[in-house]
Amino acid sequence: MNNFFEMLKEQYGEGLAKEIYENRSLKKKTTFRVNTLKADNEKIEKVLNENRISFKKVSWYDSAYILDNANESDLQELDIYKNGEIYLQSLSSMIPPLVLEPKEDKDILDMAAAPRRKGNTDCNIN
Repeated sequence: MNNFFEMLKEQYGEGLAKEIYENRSLKKKTTFRVNTLKADNEKIEKVLNENRISFKKVSWYDSAYILDNANESDLQELDIYKNGEIYLQSLSSMIPPLVLEPKEDKDILDMAAAPRRKGNTDCNIN
């Protein structure tokens, strides 16, 4: 295939390397989480339903959603986005605050973070 595949195969074994390689070009679903300081799931779900945006809840994060028939630009048109009631965020970026369990009024320095909003809505993660 190519050097990238060979590197994956060396690191993960042939089966997983092939799966990673074949799925690398799949379109990523739009995901977001609710800013629980400004809104709740019920309000967000009502707005999504009113705008005919189909979604699934993430099983391991109560305030996280995966959109089925909309993308980031569709969400950015909604007041819930403009008012900061939701944050566009990848599922992998939602994991650290769950693991760290940060407390209110605590600061966490994310040394690998891009300059964006991240993490738990009840603390400052920079």
